[in-house]
Amino acid sequence: MNSDNKIISAIFGVFFIEAAVLGNWIPRIPDFKEALSLSDAGLGVCLLAVPLGTMLGLMVAGRITERTGLRKACQLFLPAWALSFLLPPFASSQLMFIVLLFICGLAVGLIEVAMNTEADRIEQALGRKIMSRCHGFWSLGSMAGALIGGALAHVGVSVVVHFLIVMPVMAVLGYLFASGLPRIQSGTTTVENDEASALFLLPSKAIMLLCMMPIGAMVVEGAFIDWSAVFVRSILDASPLIISIVYSFFAIVMACVRMSGDYIGDRMPAIRIVQISGLATAVGIAVFALSPNVFVAMIGAAISGMGVAIVYPIAMTAAARRPGRSADNVAALTMVSFSAFLFAPPLIGFISHEFGLRIALLMLVPIALSTVFLSKEVEQAPAPNTAD
Repeated sequence: MNSDNKIISAIFGVFFIEAAVLGNWIPRIPDFKEALSLSDAGLGVCLLAVPLGTMLGLMVAGRITERTGLRKACQLFLPAWALSFLLPPFASSQLMFIVLLFICGLAVGLIEVAMNTEADRIEQALGRKIMSRCHGFWSLGSMAGALIGGALAHVGVSVVVHFLIVMPVMAVLGYLFASGLPRIQSGTTTVENDEASALFLLPSKAIMLLCMMPIGAMVVEGAFIDWSAVFVRSILDASPLIISIVYSFFAIVMACVRMSGDYIGDRMPAIRIVQISGLATAVGIAVFALSPNVFVAMIGAAISGMGVAIVYPIAMTAAARRPGRSADNVAALTMVSFSAFLFAPPLIGFISHEFGLRIALLMLVPIALSTVFLSKEVEQAPAPNTAD
């Protein structure tokens, strides 16, 4: 394996491990809900701590990575993200659970900035498109983590033992993959610092609608991560293993579409891809929310996974090609979309408390359809060159 392939494998590994940590958390959410006797609204309050911590992480990540460099940041924050999950299983109250989830959110905000900026830097340095495949490996990681977590829960392994075994292993693997990333040359620090600082700019009027376009897909993706396990457990009365399999249908379809994203983009206009994706997202979440059994839920999860897969990468490309500084445009899109991704799941909990989880998930359908109505926003940018 030559040096370029080693670097690409390392960044793929970083994305995979970051998502695998999240995947292990997903099938255990119902266990925390039950252990702390939380209502849907109570769980929503707790889950809100994650995005709040993440937003703080995003605010300080730029300055921290300026001092550490991107490689060192990945070496530090990827293990920190994994090890942060050793804390929540020991929560004895809702308040303590909220505080510990806030710490988890802070850690993921730091690694998100570091690994995505590093992926972009590697892509530019190698002259090869890898971002779509990076996110494909993220989807594979979340699926693998969910299967591991679901299997351990199915055989009766407690959350404490599960996380004490798995999370340190994830931390070590994350450090090893991050250590395979290239060292930053002194001449590139200024560019990277500019990128880190640009992450927090608000969107200009010229790209405001474009920033709103992927929100529908991001909201549904966030809903599946935080609420699919609760839905399948509480509404469909499924076992932990079945819970992880249902989420895996969502994740594996999303991964396959992301891995094929460049091929699809070469053969279909971006606006058509976004329209089909938006419709699939809306249909998928509706089928899932109305599912009478696990089989139908799996179908809904698969359709949703297809729909949400590549809307965000297409929006990123369009933003980079709008008038103005491309880094500023991409940064604004990142902040708007990531905020929707993180804050939607807690809001679902509040709605579920009042109207039930099926209704709360069905309310995402019109939001998903907004992606279709705003699809013309990607037409204002030239079609991306997706060749490697």
